[in-house]
Amino acid sequence: MIYLLYGTDESRIRQKKRQLKENYPETDSVVVDCLQPGAAARLEQALDTADLFASRKLIFADNATFLCAKNTSQVQPEVVTKRLETDDVLVLSVKTEKLDKRKKAVKMLEQAAQVIPCLPLDGPAQKAYVQELMKEKQLELDPDSFNWFCSHAGCDPVILESEIEKLSVFDRHPSLEDVKALTTVEPVSNVFIMTDALFDKNGLRLLAAYRNFRDQNMEPLAVVMLLAGQIRFLFQVRVLMDQGKGKQEIAKTLSAHPYRTQIAMGNARRFDSLRLMDLLEQMAHLEQGMKKGQLDKDQGFEMFCLDLMQES
Repeated sequence: MIYLLYGTDESRIRQKKRQLKENYPETDSVVVDCLQPGAAARLEQALDTADLFASRKLIFADNATFLCAKNTSQVQPEVVTKRLETDDVLVLSVKTEKLDKRKKAVKMLEQAAQVIPCLPLDGPAQKAYVQELMKEKQLELDPDSFNWFCSHAGCDPVILESEIEKLSVFDRHPSLEDVKALTTVEPVSNVFIMTDALFDKNGLRLLAAYRNFRDQNMEPLAVVMLLAGQIRFLFQVRVLMDQGKGKQEIAKTLSAHPYRTQIAMGNARRFDSLRLMDLLEQMAHLEQGMKKGQLDKDQGFEMFCLDLMQES
């Protein structure tokens, strides 16, 4: 059996490898890093040598760049294509947006293997992934509960799996109230809420989101720095957008997740860089006041919210 994992989301690749290891508990695991010297010989040996103590082996061939346009590994694809009928479980993994389907070897492997894309969970992909997990765990959510969960649980596949598992153990048909009570809200989601409230000059909503962070025992200064970091990111995105750069180029330049970049671009379109710089200066003054003890941390943020409402 051959599995082919490819994509740019390393956490999803790790998750799938862990799941495969759980699916084949009777096997001994062998890991070959295809980038390391001697990798071809080790992979050949693993595929050709019978294990005396296990019925078959689970072989992980990591960094299998021979599946890409540029092969930077120590392995040629023929090492695998000559052994497609292996009795072992072979897991090929590579971090890449797409496979080089022009190569005959890649076409052969695609036909022989179970191909599992591990691409970033953007909006539509995240919802499809959550539905996949729900089906696997036999969990049913009504539309409101499903949408709330997808909006607040984030895009990390490992966290999503854990949250779905938690809900399924509690109840196969949890209510919206149950979902809200049991789901650990991904911090970035709260930051998005705070950022929107700040831009809309909605002091009450901003204060409510701040208190939600405080209920999670996050320090006031940490909340301010998190919010300032998000505004700084939006400022960087706005500057790059003004230079005519697209989503993929911006994400690569800022080393950011494409989904986070997409959300930020939507927000950044509402403001010019000067407005974002002004907000950054306001957050810097608040941060410095807290650090120097010139402001009571909670009261300082509350006054910031009140001042925001007076501006609107």
